[in-house]
Amino acid sequence: MKILSILKNKYLIVSVLFLVWVFFFAQYDLISQKNQKDELDAMEQKIEYLEKEVNILQQEKNLLKNDSITLEKYAREKYYMKKNNEDVFVFDTIQKNISKAIK
Repeated sequence: MKILSILKNKYLIVSVLFLVWVFFFAQYDLISQKNQKDELDAMEQKIEYLEKEVNILQQEKNLLKNDSITLEKYAREKYYMKKNNEDVFVFDTIQKNISKAIK
């Protein structure tokens, strides 16, 4: 009997319907809020990673501008540059790893 009287209370029914609507069907429902929070966290992590990468590149840039030994090393490693009296040998290590993976 007491349960029926509670269910007949129109204020309770409207309040429950309102809460269900707000939590699950409104524009800013709980599921959307959680998805947006997860997306925000992922973006903040990406921003942090990119800021670290920018700092590393800034340090490399400063080294390349100010240190001739580092500039020579960079040119040799990245662009395979050499002096006139040198020979350069490039080893393809990726192909060896692929061959091992296939076997």
